[in-house]
Amino acid sequence: MLTKLKLPKLLKRPAHTLLFITEVKTFRIDTDSKGILLSEVEVIGHGCRAIGQLPKAFAKIAEQSPAPLGKKVWLLVLRLPALLVSLPTLQIKGVDEATLMQALQFEAEGMTGQSSQEMRAAHYFLKTENDMSDYWLVQIEQLLWEDLLKAVKKSKTQLAGLLHPGLLPRFLGHQAADEWLRMEAWSMQLLAICRTDAHTDVLAVSFEQPQWRAELEHWLLAHEAQVDTETLLNNRLEVLPATAGGYRLNNPDDIAYWLGQWAAVLTAKDPSKEAALLTASSTINPDLLWMGGSGLVVLGLCLAHAGWFIQQRSHYEAETQRLTRVEKTINDLNKKISDAETQKHSLEDKLDKLAGDAASIPALIKNLRQRPALLLRALADGRDPQLIIETFASNGQQVVIEGVALQPQLASQLVNYLALNLRGLNWQLEPPTVKDMDLLGMDPGPWAVTLKLTDTGAPSLRPDTPEATKK
Repeated sequence: MLTKLKLPKLLKRPAHTLLFITEVKTFRIDTDSKGILLSEVEVIGHGCRAIGQLPKAFAKIAEQSPAPLGKKVWLLVLRLPALLVSLPTLQIKGVDEATLMQALQFEAEGMTGQSSQEMRAAHYFLKTENDMSDYWLVQIEQLLWEDLLKAVKKSKTQLAGLLHPGLLPRFLGHQAADEWLRMEAWSMQLLAICRTDAHTDVLAVSFEQPQWRAELEHWLLAHEAQVDTETLLNNRLEVLPATAGGYRLNNPDDIAYWLGQWAAVLTAKDPSKEAALLTASSTINPDLLWMGGSGLVVLGLCLAHAGWFIQQRSHYEAETQRLTRVEKTINDLNKKISDAETQKHSLEDKLDKLAGDAASIPALIKNLRQRPALLLRALADGRDPQLIIETFASNGQQVVIEGVALQPQLASQLVNYLALNLRGLNWQLEPPTVKDMDLLGMDPGPWAVTLKLTDTGAPSLRPDTPEATKK
């Protein structure tokens, strides 16, 4: 479990610095260019409680660090927004990287409500299963990202990468494990990782979700064949299912070992293949850059040959080309201004809709809480004694009621009563299903009755634009 430690040379600036930034404090460790640790873990008494405070928090951390930061700095930020995104495999099959990122951000926009045009994101592929592909996505607001780059530059270092500290792609127990499972309990979120040769399966569930334990138990049942298991705890103490090994990041040895494993991953040749990593690398397309460079060379040759032909016609042609470029530039600027105006109106519409939704949410929540009780009361009041309800089941989107009636018309009477007394509760009642059970010999009856109520959702919160409907 011990990580290699190399003694630093006097006054030599480390090649890499890893900063694990929690809400209240920061843990720092330095490595050489090969990821070998140069120092013990240092604790800095300043953290980042919200992602919007990251640039200022980094400036404070750099100021309070006992030694200058390394030439490259890696930020493992606990509050960095990260989520699990699934896309249909056929939808993204064969697409380029830019199109894939747009699809992931568009899906994340529906989960977070933040416009993908305002975000900078990075992804890490996990698995493809049942015609769906899973990705681990981290994102940050573009303006916040630019402020962070300025803060890093001011501290005279280079931002090598920004990532969430979860989903370390290595088994902490021993590096020889081919298939392993780990549960990571962070401040607000539980991450469970099951890694095999075929794929990486991840469960991401918020501790604020009431059913998170049930989801975890169901997920663990699907991976009960795993032999190598471990648990990683940060500052949250949770009673989790037992595993073969356990690590606590409030233990100096455990956090040093954990950061050492991250250092080995991040200082490898291509760390983006092992983690969702936001980097400051250029987003210019190499093909376009090559084409642009080639165009400049050709233009230079043309200008050189133009010196041999000092004629009025060449002058006019050059002026015509210049004016064409100016006209194209003006058209491009006008288009950008029009797009910005359209985006402004779109944002204003979204704000107006959100304001309207916020006003309707309390009443909506009240209705949702009262719906089960009101349904039971309506069943009790509207049911004829000759109609007996046997089962009452709900799958979240639909309520199914089954029973037996001595008269076939009693089912329709009950549906009419429910439709009248459950108005405004966003339930759609389907026509009842009545089937003769033929248990009385020559006489018909009794009849098996099935009633279905479908949840139509909250009308005020439904998307009303074609793009949102498509999503």
